[in-house]
Amino acid sequence: MACGEKGGLKKLAQKLGIEEAKPKQIPERIVATYDYQDENNNFLFQVARYEPKTFRQRRPDGNGDWIWNIEGVRRVVYRLPQLLATPGGKWVFLVEGEKDADALVERGQAATCSPMGAGKWREEYRQPFRGRKVAVLSDNDEPGQAHAHQVATSLIRIASCVKVIVLPNLERGQDIYDWLAKGNSIEDLLRLTEVSPTWQSSSGHEVLDAIVAFILRFVVLSQCQAEAIALWVLHTHALEAAEATPYLNITSPEKRSGKTRLLETLELLVARPWFTGRVTPAVLARKVDLERPTLLLDESDAAFKSDKEYAEALRSILNTGYRRGGKSSLCVGQGAAIGYKDLSTFCPKAIAGIGKLPDTVADRSIPIVLKRRAPNEQIERFRQRNAEQEASLLRQQIIQFLSVTPLSDTEPDIPQELDDRAADCWEPLLAIADAAGDDWPRRAREAARALMTGEDREDESLGVQLLADIKLVFEENPEQISSADLVSALIQIEESPWGDMHGKPINARRLARLLKPYGIRPQTIRIDDKTPKGYRQADFQDVWMRYLYSDLLSATAQHAATAQLCERAPKYPQQTVPEVPDVADNSQSYPEANVADVADKTPGREGNEEVFVFKEGQQWEMEI
Repeated sequence: MACGEKGGLKKLAQKLGIEEAKPKQIPERIVATYDYQDENNNFLFQVARYEPKTFRQRRPDGNGDWIWNIEGVRRVVYRLPQLLATPGGKWVFLVEGEKDADALVERGQAATCSPMGAGKWREEYRQPFRGRKVAVLSDNDEPGQAHAHQVATSLIRIASCVKVIVLPNLERGQDIYDWLAKGNSIEDLLRLTEVSPTWQSSSGHEVLDAIVAFILRFVVLSQCQAEAIALWVLHTHALEAAEATPYLNITSPEKRSGKTRLLETLELLVARPWFTGRVTPAVLARKVDLERPTLLLDESDAAFKSDKEYAEALRSILNTGYRRGGKSSLCVGQGAAIGYKDLSTFCPKAIAGIGKLPDTVADRSIPIVLKRRAPNEQIERFRQRNAEQEASLLRQQIIQFLSVTPLSDTEPDIPQELDDRAADCWEPLLAIADAAGDDWPRRAREAARALMTGEDREDESLGVQLLADIKLVFEENPEQISSADLVSALIQIEESPWGDMHGKPINARRLARLLKPYGIRPQTIRIDDKTPKGYRQADFQDVWMRYLYSDLLSATAQHAATAQLCERAPKYPQQTVPEVPDVADNSQSYPEANVADVADKTPGREGNEEVFVFKEGQQWEMEI
C-alpha cells in the first residue's frame, strides 16, 4: 500500500496477495437410517438422516446400490408391520418423525409416522388405523401443529378414537423426544392422553362463534367489535395466506376501560404472541424479523412519547409492517465497512393506549374503541390458568380449521363503502369469514361497515374534513357560493375546527390555501349584480368522488346503521357472576398522546417493497 493510503486488513491482504481463509465445509454424513416395510415385511425404501440435519429417501437399485428417490415406490407409514400387530385397545402414537417413533417403541409403545415429515400426509395412509385409538403428537411449531390437525381430521372418519395431545413445557420446535428427555415418563404421557379431549372437527363458523363468546366473557365490547377481533385472531394463524395484515387499534378516552384485559385475552388465542410494553429498538426490529410474532403492544401512548430513537423504530415498523415485503433498513458496521441490513416488519399487531395513534398508523388499523364498564355490565374475573385451558382447545380448533381451508387464492367481495386502505385491512378477514360460512360473510361485512365508516373510524385529515363540510354547505347552495359566505357557513358548523384555528377563525385566504392541493382555486363568480371571488359546486365533484368515499351513504343513514350494528345486544350473553371484579388494566394514566407526524420525509422504494431507513438517529419515512 502506498504511504498514507487508507484501508483495513482486508485491503492490505489483497495488496499482499493473501487469500481470505474460507470457512471449512462440514461434510454431510449419515447418522441414522429408517427402513419402511409393507405389511408382509417386504423392504420398500429407506430414509437416511444426515448431520447437519437433513433427510433423503432412497431405494435399492437391484445391484447392491441405491437410487436416491422413491418414485414409483409404494408409500406406507413407518413400522407398518408392528402397527398392524398392535392390539386394538392400545393407543397408537402418531408422531412427526422416525426418531420420535423409535423413542416411543423403545419404551414399549406402539408408534409410527408418515414419511417425509410435516405436511406430507396422504389419505392412503389411513387404512392401518381403522378401528384403532390414535393419539397424534405434534412438534411444538406451526408446521407441526398444522400437520397434527391435518392427520387428525383425516383419521376421525376411520379410527375409533382420535386425540391431539398438547405436550406441556416444550420450547418452540421441540417434540416428544425432547419431552421424554426432560424426565417425563411414559406413564405421564398415558395419563395426559387419557385426560385429553377427543378430537372433533369444528367448522369455521363454530370456531368464530366460540372465540366471540370467549372474549365477551372477559371484556365489554360491542357485537361488531367482538366479531372483528375474532376474525383477526384467526388471521394471525393464517398470516402466510395474506398480503396485508390489519392492526387492531385498541383505545379508550380513559384508563380502566379493559384495554390491557383485551390484550391478555388475545395473548391466549393468537399465533406466536408477544405481549410487551417497551423493548429496545434493536430487540423490537430483530424479533419481528426473526420470529414474525403477533405483537401485542400495551400503553402505546407512553411508547410514542418515549425517547426519539425508540419512538421512530416503533413508528417505522408500524408504518411498513402492515404489508408483506415491508422492511426497516438498519445501518451496520463502521467506517469503510458500513452497510445496510434489511429486516422484515411484516407481522400482526394489536396496539392499546389512550388517545390517538399517528395518522399513518391509524389508517392501517381497525379501530376498537372501548368504554369503561357500566355498573350493570358484568363480566367474569380473568384467571389466566383457567382461561388458558379453554384457549388451548380453541387454538387447536383454529389450526384444525385452517389446515384444511385454503385461503391464499381467495378474492372476497369488498363493501363499496370501504376506501382502499380499509379494503386492504379487511380483505384477509373477509376471506376467513367467507370460508367459515353460515352467517359470518354477512356479519363480517356489517362489522367492516360499522367500524370503518362509522363514528369509530378515526377522523380524516383536515383537508378531507374541509371537503366534507363544503359538501354539506353546498346542499343549500346548489351551484356556487362566495368565499365570504362559504367561510361564514363553515364557521357555523357545530363541532368543526373552522371557528378556532390556532386562536383565529378560518378566513378566505386560509380556505384557498387548504383547497389548493386539491386543484381548487377561487374564481370570479356572478351573484345577482355582484362579482365576488367564490367557488362553484361543479369544481368539487371530482375531489368529492375521490376523497369522500363514505358519502356513498348519507351521513344520517350511515350513523343510524352504525349505531344499530354496534349497540345491538350481543348474540352471546355475558355470564353473570356473583362478584364483579375490578378490571383495571393500567396502573398509571397518561395524558392523551397527540404525536405529530415526522416532518422530514424522503421516499425510497426497492421494487414493490416499502423501505424505512434509520441513519444516525434520523428516520426516512415513506408514505404510500
